[in-house]
Amino acid sequence: MKGSTLFQVLAFLSVIGSVLSKECTNTPTQLSSHTFRYQLLKSQNETWKQEMFAYYHLIPTDDSAWSDLLPRKILRQEADELNWSMMYKKMKNPGSFKVGGDFLKEISLHDVRLDSDSIQGRAQETNLKYLLMLDVDNLVWSFRKTANLPTPGKPYGGWEAPDVELRGHFVGHYLSATSQMWASTHNDTLKEKMSAVVSALSACQKKMGTGYLSAFPSELFDRFEAIKPVWAPYYTIHKILAGLLDQYTFANDAQALDMTTWMVEYFYNRVQNVIRTHTVERHWLSLNEETGGMNDVLYRLFAITGNPKHLLLAHLFDKPCFLGLLAVQADDISGFHANTHIPIVIGSQMRYEVTSDPLYK
Repeated sequence: MKGSTLFQVLAFLSVIGSVLSKECTNTPTQLSSHTFRYQLLKSQNETWKQEMFAYYHLIPTDDSAWSDLLPRKILRQEADELNWSMMYKKMKNPGSFKVGGDFLKEISLHDVRLDSDSIQGRAQETNLKYLLMLDVDNLVWSFRKTANLPTPGKPYGGWEAPDVELRGHFVGHYLSATSQMWASTHNDTLKEKMSAVVSALSACQKKMGTGYLSAFPSELFDRFEAIKPVWAPYYTIHKILAGLLDQYTFANDAQALDMTTWMVEYFYNRVQNVIRTHTVERHWLSLNEETGGMNDVLYRLFAITGNPKHLLLAHLFDKPCFLGLLAVQADDISGFHANTHIPIVIGSQMRYEVTSDPLYK
């Protein structure tokens, strides 16, 4: 089976050549720049915007071919059937996965303390002061606005500004940073602030009532799924999921884990709907937009919960058109946006650690 898959990949690459392989990304190289994307989305020059976004699609033939690179044909069409139930049946038994080797284990941050007089210790203190300086109400302002809750404080600017489509991703970074900083310092004030942020976000999630949690409305995902121009909504969702999962992992916040699993249930249903309504190829096409490390955080979550839905959704955020090139050690990967694709590789490492799938070694 492995040899057959490798042969298919090699045959496909030999046919399409080096130029078509760049079709794996759906935007011109310059659109991979977040600064450029911000300027473009804010621009009133409709002619320029239409010209740049004209490159936003793969043709269906190319997209179907990319789906053929999937390992073991897990998600390939069989006869006249390609649907969610078929995929689920093929992947719903996580018990068949066994860790195949010994992996290095990280030393717990709770067991490490830095010398306060060292360069590292002073850097840690600077970081701690910055995290303590941030205001809870300001951090969650756009989340509350999206959930139609009262909005005390004022929103931060930059990419957290209320009119920026990436708003909310910094809060995910904050949750990750504070959880690890607290594990390293056990600073009580920091624990109170990060717990307050988690509680505020939980209130937003409960108010919306669907499991969805973001600083922007779900309409951005409608555009994402329709392959229309939008600024990487899953990139932000990954940061929020990772931050909440870190709050559970490093600070043992059970509420954060519940929020994570509820969010994932929401997005599981969204992806399921795309595949049922269209095809799995349509889902792969949408992944040409930047999705952060969605596969990585979902494999991490599966390692905790053992829920086969989490494993399946993680697989569906692997990007086969890019990972297929890596699987055959192709040199023709220049021009791929690093910040889009390196997280996918990190997720592949997590997949191997969790499932021992040799293809991902």
